[in-house]
Amino acid sequence: MNYIWEALLKADKQKIHRRKVKFIKSEICSPYMEIACEDLNATLLPENNMVEVNECYRFYEIFKDLFNINIEESKELREVLLDILLHYLGELDLKKGLCKIEFYKSFLLKDILNKVFGEKLAKNINCFEKEECDALLNGFITLYKTGVSLQLFNKILRKVFKNSIVYSNKEKPKNMYIYLGETETEELKNKIDAIVDTFLSIDMNALIFWNEHFGILGLDNTMKNNEIVMVE
Repeated sequence: MNYIWEALLKADKQKIHRRKVKFIKSEICSPYMEIACEDLNATLLPENNMVEVNECYRFYEIFKDLFNINIEESKELREVLLDILLHYLGELDLKKGLCKIEFYKSFLLKDILNKVFGEKLAKNINCFEKEECDALLNGFITLYKTGVSLQLFNKILRKVFKNSIVYSNKEKPKNMYIYLGETETEELKNKIDAIVDTFLSIDMNALIFWNEHFGILGLDNTMKNNEIVMVE
């Protein structure tokens, strides 16, 4: 963690709101690093979410007068101003090089959370990890461009459920047998509900199998006693 924008990304990964990260001036720091931390290989934010910063590493022209050693008054105000400005500069860092798709996804996520696509999806979207949510939003963009397709559904499903397998029934083409290879939990159930409701055609019937596969004649690894489920 060498830059302020990395601290903000760490907060996202730890599901900590970026506003709760507090940037403070480091009393002892390296002139070659922006973030001052004891452990150079730290992968998590400090427990108190306070990040010590060498504010002059990249932003000397902005902060050169803010902490002038000859100025003693309004120290608390200057510390608050430092935190606000560094948050703003960190957000600017993260927006550099973004393409239109990234902006589309940010607006789309806001609409989802504001229940534009229904209360159920607004609730279920919070169950996804950051990378999974990103894949879901990319899928939304593709859905707008190309419409519903089994290829897109399978792609999004594999992004979230790595061990999943999808089968179709030749006799009943509208039935989809979806093996997830996971132990059922409320969070995972919300995830699969969001994927099925969003990316699977409304006329398809999804049959979900969790950690027990159904038996398939001719495939011995699916025909194990007490480890299979029966399908009509």
